[in-house]
Amino acid sequence: MNRPSRPGRPRLVLAAFALLAFACDKPATEAAPERPAAPAPTPAPAPAPAPEAADLPPKTDPPAPAPTAAARPLYHDGPITPADLSDRTLRELTLMRNTIYARVGQSFRKPWLDRHFRQFDWYAPKPTPELARLTPTDYSNARAIVEHEQAIPRTTIEAAQKALLAKKAAGPLGPEEDIELELIAVRLGGWTADPELKPEDLSPLADPGQLDALLAANQLATLSLRDLRMLRNTIYARRGRPFRSVLLQEYFGGMDWYEADDAFTDAKLTAVDRKNIRLVQSVEKANGGPLTDYEHKVEEGWFFAA
Repeated sequence: MNRPSRPGRPRLVLAAFALLAFACDKPATEAAPERPAAPAPTPAPAPAPAPEAADLPPKTDPPAPAPTAAARPLYHDGPITPADLSDRTLRELTLMRNTIYARVGQSFRKPWLDRHFRQFDWYAPKPTPELARLTPTDYSNARAIVEHEQAIPRTTIEAAQKALLAKKAAGPLGPEEDIELELIAVRLGGWTADPELKPEDLSPLADPGQLDALLAANQLATLSLRDLRMLRNTIYARRGRPFRSVLLQEYFGGMDWYEADDAFTDAKLTAVDRKNIRLVQSVEKANGGPLTDYEHKVEEGWFFAA
């Protein structure tokens, strides 16, 4: 509770006594030092008259800053809305759909995904993820993320690539931006920009031209089962194989280089193609076996495990 203020006169009396006590603290014999005369102070300019209320602009609150993509959550308990997905990078969309599975113990072969999730105390990778813990909302949200990603116009993806390469010309990119360049190359079906700007460590999925030579096992070390399936079928797609799978039709239908050939037979595969297919199959087998179309689409929604 605030106390009422005392009348002003006792305060003046106390102040006077304080000044007197301070003066008595000095020795009586101490002579005051001589000081040069101070120049006469320049009179301060008179303050400008306060503006009338009518002259002031109307007071308005500053606009609230728009939320950035990085500030928005990567996981939603409720249904995802278009606003939750708008203006997300491919990297952010990848994190969003994989966060759903990381929460139930999914492990990741991609180092950047593994590093991202291991920074959280709640992440506990398991030999087999507990998919039964996924809710219907989790599945519908994952599907919404994938559908949004697939609906991003190619021109938008190419513009993002161009902006990143322009930034790279001025200096090195950050790790997240390097990841984005790789994801863009995968999304476009290969490196479509200036070949001299192509990163040296692109995966064969991001640079299908590598399939002209024999692959090495270490080139597949960071590819998920989803990626391995797509890479194996990329070998067939480059020779014009038509696909019955809707997933594969949609995936390769977005590639400028793909043309389905109704006359395709396995005889069109080269010796290098056949060896690369066998290598990919061996890596798939070592990691639990190749995905079926049902597993790829229904159980995973075409987004499971990166």
